[in-house]
Amino acid sequence: MTYILAFVFVLGVLVFVHESGHFLVAKWVGVKVKVFSLGFPPKIIGRTWGGTEYRIGALPLGGYVKMAGDNPMEATGDPEEFMSHSKWERLAILLAGPAMNIVLSILILTTLFMVGVERPAGLDDPVDVRFVAEDSPASRSGVQPGDRITRVDGDPVPSWKAALDKFIVSANDTLILTIERDAQTIEFPIEIEARGDEEIGYAGLFPSIQPQVAALFEDFPAERAGMQEGDIITKVGGKAIFHFTELIEGIEARGGEPVTLGVLRDQESMEFTLTPQREDGRWLIGINFNVTPTVLFRVTNPVLALREALGETSRFTRLTFIVLGRLVTGRASLNTLSGPVGIGVAAGETARRGARQLFMFMAFLSLNLGILNLLPIPLLDGGHMTVIALEGLAGRDFSLQVKERILQVGFVMLLVLMVTVLAVDLSKIDAIGKYLPW
Repeated sequence: MTYILAFVFVLGVLVFVHESGHFLVAKWVGVKVKVFSLGFPPKIIGRTWGGTEYRIGALPLGGYVKMAGDNPMEATGDPEEFMSHSKWERLAILLAGPAMNIVLSILILTTLFMVGVERPAGLDDPVDVRFVAEDSPASRSGVQPGDRITRVDGDPVPSWKAALDKFIVSANDTLILTIERDAQTIEFPIEIEARGDEEIGYAGLFPSIQPQVAALFEDFPAERAGMQEGDIITKVGGKAIFHFTELIEGIEARGGEPVTLGVLRDQESMEFTLTPQREDGRWLIGINFNVTPTVLFRVTNPVLALREALGETSRFTRLTFIVLGRLVTGRASLNTLSGPVGIGVAAGETARRGARQLFMFMAFLSLNLGILNLLPIPLLDGGHMTVIALEGLAGRDFSLQVKERILQVGFVMLLVLMVTVLAVDLSKIDAIGKYLPW
């Protein structure tokens, strides 16, 4: 139920904001709006007010604004019709929907940054490699702990965030890493792997991610020794660790012998000696830990929070266009796409992690919706805007036959895209995916 409610809430808000943009600008320039609908038919409820019927449809997968004369084949020349208005006014109406989604995204992000959001620690730190996963692209390319990565494919990467942005959109690509090691500058080629259902790029190199205790199991060695939630484990047997796998390997390697853990608690270093116990074929000390420790990121100044929001918006927009470009050229898998099923699952998962995570997801989905609607695909806002712009450049309106053909092509394109995205969504569900041929 959480997934369904989160999906309806998130998509409902985004669709309402999007269609409100079209609606408000249409009213402003004098276009008659016949229907404002949240959801698609069949209609559940409707009420007419001010010449517009406001509806709620049974299918919560989108919405629409029906304007008088918005179909060129049905236009009569009435001054209140969409086609009777100037190209600039029509462009403004079409642009308003995606623009409202982008503005909503910026407002949500600004608010979240002012309230404070949890995000992985160390994202803004220099790219100092502390751990290289075994049999990973990084280990095979020769990257070592202690290396500092300064460039990826010639582009500066001043922080882990910048480097990870490069990696995640480069699945199955070969990148050139520029590394500083022992006062020398070296270059390594690295073949980025594809990981997970979405085939996210994976390099296998990490910053210092010292495990932080999230929970203690009752009457297990860690609790008996006096460890507490929030403790950060920095050493195993006197050896510094920089990744949670080193903790696991260090405990397993001792085969049940007592082990001393170095811990950082409230900036104070301390040690605990404990003896692991055997459970289900493994040596355990009885803790759950945060794989990626987080820090509270908060900007109380509204202007600075807005600047951070604009920076995140710009970053996500750039990544979106990179992925779209890779999809078009066949360099990215269709598994990177998500439709209603994928959005519903993501909305439910983020809702379970708290309101802030849900609104963060909503912000980026709203931005994504705004960007995609600006693409020059027939039937989408961007497609209609492209036709109007081409008519302006040509100095004449296209014939009804041409416009009808454009709509037909757009319908087929959207239908193919919807079926493809749905199939990709279903293939990610194990119980269904095993019956699909891809």
